[in-house]
Amino acid sequence: ATYDMICKADTVGVFQIESRAQMSMLPRLKPAKFFDLVIQVAIVRPGPIQGDMVHPYLRRRNRQEDEHYPKEELRGVLGKTLGVPLFQEQAMRVAIECAGFSPGKADQLRRAMATFKNVGTISKFRQDLIDGMVERGYEQEFAERIFKQLEGFGSYGFPESHAASFALIAYASSWL
Repeated sequence: ATYDMICKADTVGVFQIESRAQMSMLPRLKPAKFFDLVIQVAIVRPGPIQGDMVHPYLRRRNRQEDEHYPKEELRGVLGKTLGVPLFQEQAMRVAIECAGFSPGKADQLRRAMATFKNVGTISKFRQDLIDGMVERGYEQEFAERIFKQLEGFGSYGFPESHAASFALIAYASSWL
């Protein structure tokens, strides 16, 4: 009953999912389980919107578009979000596993993405990420598209743990 209410966007007064943008996304995303609500909280943010992550995710979720993983390692990183990087942790794993970044350099990337105050600093990782992915067998265009999505985090993307905490409060508020 709680998820039915959420899917109908009957969420006025509910933490995190009461804004117009969230309420307009709820009937489209149709959260049916907790992780769906985690996605909902994370996806309606400037970063995913500017990084062109919202529509590909929705098309894939609704089976209007196939997930695409040029290499199996990418499925391991982005599989639970249908091939779309939605969380900061995924950006770090893409950098490490698909572009050859060291964990320290991936953490620097995360810091550049961690707050909207750092808009513009993520661009210093552009060439290294694209070159690293191309060297590991990814197409140039695909690597550039991934970077564009990650660049969106510089405009406010969430770590998964943050989205999960907010989703738990949103669910509890809805249930009440």
